[in-house]
Amino acid sequence: MTTRTKLFWVAVLYFAEGFPFGIITDALPVYFRIHGVRLADIGLLSLVGLPWTLKFLWAPALDRWGQRRTWVLGCQALLVAGLMALLTLPPTRVAARLWLVLVALAVFSATQDIAIDAYTIELLDREEMGPANGVRVTAYRVALIAAGGAIVALAGLVGWPAAFAGAAGLMAVSWVCT
Repeated sequence: MTTRTKLFWVAVLYFAEGFPFGIITDALPVYFRIHGVRLADIGLLSLVGLPWTLKFLWAPALDRWGQRRTWVLGCQALLVAGLMALLTLPPTRVAARLWLVLVALAVFSATQDIAIDAYTIELLDREEMGPANGVRVTAYRVALIAAGGAIVALAGLVGWPAAFAGAAGLMAVSWVCT
């Protein structure tokens, strides 16, 4: 594989890595606030970010069982399903089912992060690591902007159900590319 091809795949994978994080940390607080959820409840939702902090606990399991691609594909499929599940839940209160979906999204996203990071380390040669890091950071930041800005703006134009369906569609495209 050429360096250019590798860098393309690094960009695709890191966009897919950053997008769910942006949905959870940037778009969902806006979504809940617009639907009248109390600020205290929205603040509690920051606990959903714990899987990204604690992913080191299950990272060795990913190294031991399965292939990186299998983990990425499985997590991306589950992220699509989780984003679609948000459409079925009432946005006006933070109930147990909503917590379950949000924590599942975070776990799938964090697990995908582990597999993508390990895969890119294996994919790249030593001299490609520097350029790949620049591509990785850029793609991740673009994903955060897309999730936190574009999805919120899209929701203002077409409504939240269509925006979440669009987010799920974007994750589905990422899954197909992977």
